[in-house]
Amino acid sequence: MAANQNKQAVIVAAVLIFLAIGAFFMVNVELPTWSHYVSAINIALFALPSFWAVRRWLGWRDGSVLVLVLGVYALAIETSAIVTGFPYGHFGYSDLLGYRIFGLVPWNVAFAWTPLMLGAYAIAANLFGGGVLRVITATLIITLFDIVLDPGAVYLGFWQYEGGGWFYNVPISNFAGWLVSGAVGAVIIEIIVWIFQPLLPTPMQLASSVIFIVFFWSMIAAFGGLVWPALIGLVVCAVMILLYRRYSYAFDDKIVFVDEENKPIATGDKFPSHNEDTKLHRAFSVFLFNGKGEFLMQKRALSKRTWPGIWSNSCCGHVMLHESVVNAARRRLKFELGISGVDLKVALPDFRYRAEKDGVVENEICPVLIGKISGGPIPNPDEVAAVKWVNWKKFVASLDESETEISPWAVLEVRELIRSREFEHFISQFDQKRS
Repeated sequence: MAANQNKQAVIVAAVLIFLAIGAFFMVNVELPTWSHYVSAINIALFALPSFWAVRRWLGWRDGSVLVLVLGVYALAIETSAIVTGFPYGHFGYSDLLGYRIFGLVPWNVAFAWTPLMLGAYAIAANLFGGGVLRVITATLIITLFDIVLDPGAVYLGFWQYEGGGWFYNVPISNFAGWLVSGAVGAVIIEIIVWIFQPLLPTPMQLASSVIFIVFFWSMIAAFGGLVWPALIGLVVCAVMILLYRRYSYAFDDKIVFVDEENKPIATGDKFPSHNEDTKLHRAFSVFLFNGKGEFLMQKRALSKRTWPGIWSNSCCGHVMLHESVVNAARRRLKFELGISGVDLKVALPDFRYRAEKDGVVENEICPVLIGKISGGPIPNPDEVAAVKWVNWKKFVASLDESETEISPWAVLEVRELIRSREFEHFISQFDQKRS
């Protein structure tokens, strides 16, 4: 876990350095005529981390609805401001951001404003439980973001206000307008969340794009001599990073509780949820074979909460919310065993079991997958104590021996597998090769 966090810190630091270099060149090098293409790509790249978090939080369908509604709203409110002056005051876009819809608003504004609103709401939702407080806080936060962004954008000539303004050529009406548009945006998210009733708490990862966006524009302000936006932006970035470290959670650390029909009803933290009365939840098991028909076993790490140090099947894990069983298995195979690119088949789609050891219960709907690999595993020592290849038929026979200590789910799964037509067809390929 510590190694993974260190890796993430290195990646984030590298991205921030890259953004600082990019900001330096944007301020000190005249933007070419084709720069609007680069701007469009940059805006999309900035938005991707937040959009990825939306997908994990709400799923593809509901997440797409949220992003689409916020994007359309952003375009509508910007168009209103250009045509009527409400709510930001009269201003106009240059050609540096690319194609403008009806000659008014660049199409990529939908991707520029939406992650700002998502980030502001994520921070507010993690700080406060009440809806009114969330809306007020998100409104103030997104307006604070604009205090950093708008002066730099005006400095670079992305847009200009009629008559300029008191804060680095940005008028007070603009910030008042952000209070209006931000409040409406926060209410929109509240309504959509109320409709969809997500089973996961609001993830701080929704603010991941904003950290990079605000840092980038802070650097533009710094290199452009815009002192206050730069200072405010760097402080805001530091606070957001602290909040991110405090409130973010790993999506794969949340298990999905289900009813008897395997319908999701709640989520919970993986370790506390495994106790003497573990509720029914989603999982999977994988059985891998090599070209000789040998079966890959793993010895569970001693740090495991359930069945530590016990030999089991190739890989087990939990299915994240909004994730297919096959994708969950591939994700976990990569993490535990360094294995990727496996063609997996679901042999036992409805397998379910309940087992108990040392006061901890496993209670899972656990589809069983099978697959063949050509290379060897590279075990993650935090998850796997040891691996070995065993003869399948000898392994099946050994399950009847009283001294054999194998995880209870693996024993039950094997006995179901040998009665499965899918598995019978799969395993026969190795018998044919030997003959």
